[in-house]
Amino acid sequence: MTVIAAAGVETIDAVERAGDRAQAGWIESRGFDLALFTLSPLSGLVVVLASAATPWGRYLAAAAVYFVAIPHYLSTFTFYLGDDTRAYYRQRWAAFFVGPIVCVAAVFTAIASGQAALFQATQFTWNIYHVALQSAGILGLYRWLNGGPASERRVSVVALGSTAAAMAFLHVDRYPPLQQTLAAVHTSLPALLFPAALAVAVPSVATLAYRIARRPRAIAAPEAAFLATSLLLFHPYLWVGDANLATLAMLMGHFVQYLAVVWLVHRRKYAAPVGSAGQRALARVGARTPVMLTTLAVVGLMFLAADRGSRALGMPGPYQITWNVVVILHFYLDGVIWTFRRPEIRDTIGRFLILPEHRAA
Repeated sequence: MTVIAAAGVETIDAVERAGDRAQAGWIESRGFDLALFTLSPLSGLVVVLASAATPWGRYLAAAAVYFVAIPHYLSTFTFYLGDDTRAYYRQRWAAFFVGPIVCVAAVFTAIASGQAALFQATQFTWNIYHVALQSAGILGLYRWLNGGPASERRVSVVALGSTAAAMAFLHVDRYPPLQQTLAAVHTSLPALLFPAALAVAVPSVATLAYRIARRPRAIAAPEAAFLATSLLLFHPYLWVGDANLATLAMLMGHFVQYLAVVWLVHRRKYAAPVGSAGQRALARVGARTPVMLTTLAVVGLMFLAADRGSRALGMPGPYQITWNVVVILHFYLDGVIWTFRRPEIRDTIGRFLILPEHRAA
């Protein structure tokens, strides 16, 4: 090997090592993670401020629902399109096929029995757990990448969940379905939610902070930043008077994070468009950002047309039922799919999110 050639190889190696150091501790990269994970809750803040300060704010909120929220809910079902997940969900056929039927039946039962308030209260509460669990899951990825102990997982789930609940329940009167449902059991029950959640949140957050401080190595910036924004994710409930707008504002960060995770898995996992038609579709969508954005737009336009069309016909019921079914199925299936304690999920999803070369030294 000539001196020039050797120098060229050394230069390439140095560039590659520098690239590895730049990615160390990040799920994908600094820019990707900051935009789509850590700072994604800012999108909800934009929706709130636009709704309060501009005449077109309500259109932005509607666009957020159709073009971000709905694609997020539907992206859960892409799990059924991967060839390598087929054996797993067929093996667990009761969870992946009977469970969804039960969820659909529950929606129709709630509507038919006139228990809409109970259904909405359940959905509101489940949403808190669902969002907090996703935040804890992404935090766990950062913890692993930065060498933190897996033993912190449980306390992080409790800390994030109880903090989220405390913020959501502070003004429980702003969400009548939940307040009325609890008051029907006992009139003092709604007022107990916030102090009960706060009584769990304060010691659990303190415990998590203590555990982090006791680590052999200090917490890295990617993990610390995501933990901070996750603890603050539910802040719209503290100051936004409209509970529905507060919920949308809080969920915007969650929506973006979820879409980013699914997109990242598909982009890494299906690098080549091979296999079944469904898997090839995932590969094409994941490979190119314009295709992915177009897909989100098409999905949103389809639901927008269905919503407006059902209202024009004076039959909004079928669309509202469909919307609630999709939401409940998303809640349920996410709990079944994202169970990393199962080796099948670690192999088909987990290994594409925690790349060893991204782990901090």
